[in-house]
Amino acid sequence: MAERLTREAMAIPMLAFELAIRLGHEYLGGEHLLLALVSIDQPAGAVLRERGVTPERVEAEIISLSGARLFDDLDRDALAAIGIDVGAVRASVEARFGPAAVSQAAQAAGRGRSGASRVLDNVRRRSGAQRDGVFLPHGPGTVQSLENACHEARAGNAPRAGVEHLALGILAVSEGLVPVILSALGAPAPALRTAIQDRCRQAC
Repeated sequence: MAERLTREAMAIPMLAFELAIRLGHEYLGGEHLLLALVSIDQPAGAVLRERGVTPERVEAEIISLSGARLFDDLDRDALAAIGIDVGAVRASVEARFGPAAVSQAAQAAGRGRSGASRVLDNVRRRSGAQRDGVFLPHGPGTVQSLENACHEARAGNAPRAGVEHLALGILAVSEGLVPVILSALGAPAPALRTAIQDRCRQAC
């Protein structure tokens, strides 16, 4: 990534890596880039925060969406018929062990899949990030975010993608959790893109 991004922009995937580790995730996804973007002191991040895309709200959505996989295979109606409320179970787990507990359990459950499935996942992710001996494969949206950022930089005749280019690249992804999170927060990507472009024009 380093040769494709400015030093300021590179701080976003570096922070995203740390956030993914803290959340117990075994991949670096577009949602982690989004969380890092809204957590930094840069105009593009400020634009998103002003429109309700705050670190707290983004993280809550990530935890909710990634942790939901733990319950995907359960027949909620059948369990409810015998008096088990899956939502209440989840709430109880999170109340006792923290909001990331279900997400971390889902990640641990994923480790039990066959070796072939894990290999296929890694091939699909194509690449990854490594820091301090920890490797995280790229999840959905990461590669697309970087490719979009480079496209934005080229369109503006910039030698490297800056923070605003990466922000626009993240907002343009069509895969992974970023579009779902923005929809849940009532923050349409096209409006956010326009707001970032306007702020950048004013700053120049």
